[in-house]
Amino acid sequence: MKKIFLVMTVLLCFTVLNAEQYESPMLNMTVPSGLEDGQAYFTLNHKFLQSLRAYPEDNLYALFDGGVNMNLYFRYMPAWDIEIKFGYTTKNREQTAGLSYTLKTPKILFNSQVDVQFFSYADYVQNNFAQNLFYLLSLQSVAFWDDRVVVSVDAGYDGYNEHIGLGIGASMEIVRHIRLLAEYYPVFLREDRSVNVGTTGCYAFGIKLDTFGHQFIFKAGNSADTSTRRMMLGTTTQDVYIGFTIMRLIAF
Repeated sequence: MKKIFLVMTVLLCFTVLNAEQYESPMLNMTVPSGLEDGQAYFTLNHKFLQSLRAYPEDNLYALFDGGVNMNLYFRYMPAWDIEIKFGYTTKNREQTAGLSYTLKTPKILFNSQVDVQFFSYADYVQNNFAQNLFYLLSLQSVAFWDDRVVVSVDAGYDGYNEHIGLGIGASMEIVRHIRLLAEYYPVFLREDRSVNVGTTGCYAFGIKLDTFGHQFIFKAGNSADTSTRRMMLGTTTQDVYIGFTIMRLIAF
């Protein structure tokens, strides 16, 4: 697995690019794909597992000693606005594979996407190996307010935890190629909720820098998780975790 991560990271950084950026990514949310036929995205997500609020005073390097949660994600659009995707996350050894269909309707001021994703991971809380489907509807507005602001909404259902989740986010361009991002995932508590569902909603905020072919996101929030499904499950603390995302657009 370490060798796979190394190879994919090298591809992420050095693959020859002949394409432009077509979509407006968020911090952890899934947005309607902006890929064209024959294009793909490599995404590397990273979160430090050492929180800032609980940072030990006697260990300057605790951020690096505490370990990381890393996610590697690949998306490819062969044709017909259908996307193939798969990923791996080090936390809980989670593996995912799925398909999505994107409907681009800028004339009615937003685009949409439907995802069906199979996931499996080690559920240490229930001492079980979890596997099920995750269903997701993603909406994103076209840019407004002088083409500077984009609003995103995700609604999903986690089949394993029998949990309905929601994500709301906004992206605002402050200067060309630099955006401020913010997300919130409310948790609707039920008495019969899964033990994996937290008691408080997740939030995240950060800044995104666009370069030729790459997008860099530096982020912080109250969860060490990185994926949409995980963020929708909420959290149990108000600790602050930091991390980054690197996205690389590839044209085959």
